[in-house]
Amino acid sequence: MTKNIYDIAREAKTSISTVSRYLNNKNVRPDTKERIKAVIEKYNYHPSSIAKGLVTKSMKLIAVMVVDIRLPHYANASYFIDKELSNTGYRVIVCNTSGDLNTCAKYIDSVLNMGCEGIIFVGSIFNELNRYQEIVEKLNSIPVVITNGKLDVERCISIYIDDKKGIYDATKYLINKGRTHIKYIQYTNNQSAILKADGYKEAMQEAGLTPSIYYTNDIFNGGYDETRRMILEDYALDAILSGEDLISMSASRALVLEGKVVGKDVDVIGFNSSDYCLLAAPALTAVDNKIEESSKTAASLIKDILDGKEYQKEVHLEPTLKIRESA
Repeated sequence: MTKNIYDIAREAKTSISTVSRYLNNKNVRPDTKERIKAVIEKYNYHPSSIAKGLVTKSMKLIAVMVVDIRLPHYANASYFIDKELSNTGYRVIVCNTSGDLNTCAKYIDSVLNMGCEGIIFVGSIFNELNRYQEIVEKLNSIPVVITNGKLDVERCISIYIDDKKGIYDATKYLINKGRTHIKYIQYTNNQSAILKADGYKEAMQEAGLTPSIYYTNDIFNGGYDETRRMILEDYALDAILSGEDLISMSASRALVLEGKVVGKDVDVIGFNSSDYCLLAAPALTAVDNKIEESSKTAASLIKDILDGKEYQKEVHLEPTLKIRESA
């Protein structure tokens, strides 16, 4: 049977904190040290981070709150944050909130009880937490980093990616190619989604073109369904944008099944520029919202706060358009 720190302390006839001091090379009486050492060797005991944390007062644990871990954006963010922090001795726990603020609140309680030392929120949807004073008060006890948002807590860093400019530039790119019947598919209605749609509308209006926005809450099938509608409603359709790669990929599928040549008859552009863009046929042109850079920056900044370093309250990143085959 695997032994834990409580078993070691009991058999060595000492306290848990004394065992923890021994494990962290702190001062322990020689006779007690010998008893603890003997029991540890007997059971080939390997200390957990909890055992070490009893003395160091640091669990070296960071929580990452995401909306849907199935989606490339959140999966990549979690990966890069974990990779960056694990290199400095921290552990990461990823909490999949499904965009539900009650679920998020429960996760916050759980990770705080676990001794979590900081939380990284990925996405503007978490701005909604500002409406819950009891949650804000809890978050005041630890450092917080949020991408594309701002929380009213004492030690909070906001990392902003200019989503509006990303879609604005992509729309201008299509207009400069001579596309005029450009449609936009909006996924959900959070702050980021609204800013992306605003970028599309602004570019269209500047060019004297009429914006046409379709809406969906289905990340996997919405692009396909809305594109079928577009084809029926506008025979001259020549370009589609969306705020999510998966939406644009399913839009491409609908076009192909209708006999359209993507990248020739109709241009398609996505947003996020995930690795999945390279698996699409043709490869998907997309706005690169710097997920690797923003995630690594989030990890680095929360560590800076924990290390007592000075930090800036806001960081701004600009997206770029990755031209591939679909546009």
